[in-house]
Amino acid sequence: MNRLGVLLGFAALFAARDASADALVRRALVIAHNGSDDPSLPSLRFADDDGVLWAETLQRLGVETTLLVDPDEATRASQRPVLAGARPPTPDEVKREVARLRAASLADDELGRETDVLIVYVGHGNTDEAGRAYFTLAGGRLDKASLYADVVDPLGADYVHLIVDACRASGVVGRRGGAADAAVLAELRGMLAREQLATRPSVGAIFAESEDGETHEWSRIRAGVFSHVARSGLLGAADINGDGKVEYSELGAFVSASLQGVQGLPARLAVQAFAPTRAPRRPLVGPAPAGPSLTLTSGFGHSRVSVEDADGRRLADVRRAEDQYVLLRLPEREEYWVRTPTTEARVKLAELSSGAPSMAPRELQERGPAEEALRRGLFAVPLDKDFYDQYVAVAGLVSVDVSRAFPPTPGGPQPFRLARPTPSPSWEVGLVGHHAPLGMGRLSTGLSLSWRGGEVARLPLYYGARATYSVMPVSLDGIRMHRATVQGLLGTQDIVDTPLFAEVGVGWGLLGVAANGANMADPTVLTTHAAAGVAGRLLGVRLRLAATVASDRVTLDGDDYWNRMFGFELAFWR
Repeated sequence: MNRLGVLLGFAALFAARDASADALVRRALVIAHNGSDDPSLPSLRFADDDGVLWAETLQRLGVETTLLVDPDEATRASQRPVLAGARPPTPDEVKREVARLRAASLADDELGRETDVLIVYVGHGNTDEAGRAYFTLAGGRLDKASLYADVVDPLGADYVHLIVDACRASGVVGRRGGAADAAVLAELRGMLAREQLATRPSVGAIFAESEDGETHEWSRIRAGVFSHVARSGLLGAADINGDGKVEYSELGAFVSASLQGVQGLPARLAVQAFAPTRAPRRPLVGPAPAGPSLTLTSGFGHSRVSVEDADGRRLADVRRAEDQYVLLRLPEREEYWVRTPTTEARVKLAELSSGAPSMAPRELQERGPAEEALRRGLFAVPLDKDFYDQYVAVAGLVSVDVSRAFPPTPGGPQPFRLARPTPSPSWEVGLVGHHAPLGMGRLSTGLSLSWRGGEVARLPLYYGARATYSVMPVSLDGIRMHRATVQGLLGTQDIVDTPLFAEVGVGWGLLGVAANGANMADPTVLTTHAAAGVAGRLLGVRLRLAATVASDRVTLDGDDYWNRMFGFELAFWR
């Protein structure tokens, strides 16, 4: 048994090393600046508030985030924890943070980890006398050349995602066709801006623009309209297939649907989403770590839902289709206000997991035509399957598979909701049962510990390792069998677009026999494993249920033969 413990220890170490090597690390740099270096452009009011909310949102989604912001007095008074480590959005601080991110990405590369970096900019965009587009920093500018040469290209990350909420954003980020305001069109005529993203296959971008080149702030939510909608999408409102990740097609479709109904503004916003051409389905975020979450099932009964904190900061909005299930992951607060156009509920942090809140009537307050246009039009169109399919077809993005997004049972808790197992490394603890070895005519039961890694060479295959221990709980004629195994795994999942999986394994086993005070063991057993089953969620818990068959190469009475054992396994995984 000591040898077994040593081997199990080595297997755990190798599995942990492989899991660390294959992990995806996400980092973010959020740059937010209210000021303008153009006397004709007034300072923004809420870019700094947006920066704080962007940092809180990304941290909630498991992204290591740095915030560069110069908060105004009202934002400083909020005393949000993310402001404690914030630095001013100057060119020097941007360069310093890019150098740190590059060092971190290179270190992760040495360990075999993939890295994604999100660059978020909120502030003024403008064009200079020569027609060159730029973003405004504190005491400097970030133009098209410096954005790529000094920020994006040196990062050393596997993928870079640009999220921009600024007027004339397309002139700096680069686009692949379409129109912009006259000053930016002059910048784009030489095709240079189109090529910025086309020649960088690992860089994607998402931003909003309007006919007059301006974006919009709304005092009701104390944020930029595009920033608020995009954050709501990343927090889960855009996750149309329910896999816990948000891809470019999902976020683009959600933002487009949310802005679709807004009428009465000087210029309408339109979203532009360009996924990295090397990996069109590369997620921007997800799966998210555990944390505050609000579940909205189809039985909740309200289609348009807003979530605010106690200080009135709007955290997320979603317009749900009639049969749509949504899981919103929220930045941590002591309490939240969940509101619909006619009802509201105050929900404490500890109550979020109790299900849909009980809503009470609320008073409506409306201020002016623009306020009314946004209040009625923003989030007026749900992101359902039809809208998503139409958006993806027009935008030319690669779609996700929405066939797994089965709605829950109306009026009740979420049932067994089939979902694609995450391709990222996951650990599982399971209960196993199988025929006892050597034809003993009894049931052996025990535990399993499994680790399943990512894809194999971009094929629909995964690899992993599995260790089991089982024992006959009831002896037969004073004989009790023990069995321990350590195996490597190779499997496939999502078979024919279903949550079914199948896997095989091979490895080392130990058979032990305890009979009438005597102990015997064979520590050199060749063992195989095969399993097929379904993976999904039951009441929010991820489960894997499988039928199994194991075969051990054993020696009995001088003869070698394969001992086959049928069984089952129920595993809990994350």
